[in-house]
Amino acid sequence: MKKTLLIATALTTSAYTFSPGATQEAASLLESLPAEVQKHIEETRASCREAVDVDTLAVTSGDQGLIQFLLGNRKAVLVDDKVLCGGCYKSYNCTNRGTRDVRVYALFGNAWRTFLETESITGDIFVSYLPGKYRPEGQKLNALVVDLFIGNKECPTRRAPDMSSQSWEARSCVVRWNGTKFTYKPL
Repeated sequence: MKKTLLIATALTTSAYTFSPGATQEAASLLESLPAEVQKHIEETRASCREAVDVDTLAVTSGDQGLIQFLLGNRKAVLVDDKVLCGGCYKSYNCTNRGTRDVRVYALFGNAWRTFLETESITGDIFVSYLPGKYRPEGQKLNALVVDLFIGNKECPTRRAPDMSSQSWEARSCVVRWNGTKFTYKPL
């Protein structure tokens, strides 16, 4: 009986050890992005780890902090410097007015293309998905709801009486994918 159990255990272990799927790991989302995007992400994370008041456990690593969804049927990813660092830290991953870099990339064949690039978003980004079945590569994007700092031409903002009250005067906008580009509509 012991001999049969040992042989069965050895066969089971060897099946997992030598299985082609077990030895090959799928490339991560981060590793699939262009080198300059990977560099920006890692530099942002490194900058946040240097910040004195940052909980370094909040700084993401690997694919953490990369928001994945589908634009139509294309794989896409939202890269938000605030999410990468677990918060907005002035002079590290955000400006002194609380804005930061936000980009959306979509995969065309084997190449990623930039479809949204802005430095005027303040506050959190709400990501809305279309109802439907969840897929491993993400759900289809319905819309992004964002607050934009003054001066954004895509979604005009109101003028604040002074710069200190500007964050309270940011305009909320709905950002949608129309099949070829992102469109903005004030809330």
